[in-house]
Amino acid sequence: MENSIKIKLSVYGLLSAVSFIYLILAHNPGISVPLFTIIQFVSIFTLVNKREEAKNKKGLFMFIPIFILSLNYYLSGSYLWRAPNFLCTILLYGTMVAILTDNFPVKELNFKFLFKILEHVIVPLRNFSIPFKWMSKYNSDDTKKKMHSSILLGIFVSLPFVVFLLIMLSSADLVFSGKVENTLGWFSKMLDIELIFKIIFGFVAGLYLFGLLYVVFAEKKSDSKNAFFTLEIRPKNADTIVINILLSSILLVYTLFIFIQFKYLFAGSALPGNLNYAEYARRGFFELIFLSFLNIGLILLTVYLYKEKIYVQKNKWSNITKIFMLYLCAVTLVMLISSFYRMYLYDQEYGFTRLRLLVYGFLIFESIGLFMTSAFIMRPEFNIVAVYMVIGLCYYLCLNVIQIDYIIAKHNVDMYLSKETDSLDIDYLMSLSVDAAPQLMRLLDSDADIVTRYKADLYFKGIEENYGSDSNWQSRNYSIDKAIQLISK
Repeated sequence: MENSIKIKLSVYGLLSAVSFIYLILAHNPGISVPLFTIIQFVSIFTLVNKREEAKNKKGLFMFIPIFILSLNYYLSGSYLWRAPNFLCTILLYGTMVAILTDNFPVKELNFKFLFKILEHVIVPLRNFSIPFKWMSKYNSDDTKKKMHSSILLGIFVSLPFVVFLLIMLSSADLVFSGKVENTLGWFSKMLDIELIFKIIFGFVAGLYLFGLLYVVFAEKKSDSKNAFFTLEIRPKNADTIVINILLSSILLVYTLFIFIQFKYLFAGSALPGNLNYAEYARRGFFELIFLSFLNIGLILLTVYLYKEKIYVQKNKWSNITKIFMLYLCAVTLVMLISSFYRMYLYDQEYGFTRLRLLVYGFLIFESIGLFMTSAFIMRPEFNIVAVYMVIGLCYYLCLNVIQIDYIIAKHNVDMYLSKETDSLDIDYLMSLSVDAAPQLMRLLDSDADIVTRYKADLYFKGIEENYGSDSNWQSRNYSIDKAIQLISK
């Protein structure tokens, strides 16, 4: 590897560590997170631009979803997605490096690209020692280098013994224990423990990001083929008659179910017994979601196992199999519509919650995936698994930029103020993030009952107590600023 690249990678790792400490590990980070992402993009673009080692520059497009995820820290005051966003960002970084190195077999109909992503997430951990090896090469005096190594090794080996002895001796003598505590207390006053933690964590992040980019410029090793990745388990003599009988049996049952849906759920016929529509809508909802997954899985398995029979040999049963699979897609779509309508009926009675809104979005994106499945049945020439992952990523990105808590509060407060419901679960609304503040403010200016107005007032006092003292620019947040403005009026 060229010395210029070594220097640039080292500078990138150091810049990543420092900016991570200052921007990400700041108290209650907000606008600083998108700023960190912009710095990362500019740094990586500078590194890989016009470099032959970066074979596929399209990998840099992964910064689009990464930036959208980072915007959540500025647009929303909710902590709901913070931990998942961290994991998702790491996976997107791994995907970026896999594409940059042209080691992302996404066109093949298998799961190999998933393992490549995980591989590029883990590999940087092995590269933590690379910068230190480079630094050691600059020391030409082998005697001094050996001495320094011996000193560091001696300190490293001695530390656990010293700690063990201090613990044992402190247990044996109370006076000695007091002296040890006083000494440790003095050291803790001299040292800022929080700052030390930030420095350690920041440089670990810098080493990890360095290790990611190092993969792009490191010498490539031959990639041995793994049968597990390709999953070549298609039966050679599979008979389409068997799968057609299975599909026809399943579709017969689903057809009867759809008839019931149109009669009672969509057409509004009188329900038997003492059932009301809210209870009827609630029952069986998650079962329908589970069955929709099974249906899509059955379609994919059929295409995978019988692909040669249906699309290459094209025997007399192949068209029937495709028709059955398309009909199963249509049935699944009706089930998704039924699930959506069931949830709608239930929400009209009880209002929104986070889970219910997440389900709405999930059903919409699953329907999009179902249309792509239909296209895959007609022409299975693309990796449908990768398409599902892109659809899932788009769904997750939408959740990060849409203020779910605001929508929940608006819908529930609207229902309460318009007298569509007799009560408001104010305790649940108070558990939401600061995103809900503009809607809860309406309760203070309305003729809501005294308990509701009292609890809404407590909600705003909590916001002022928690966020009123944040003065560092890194913590700037759109929702929090808006809530503070409402309080100060």
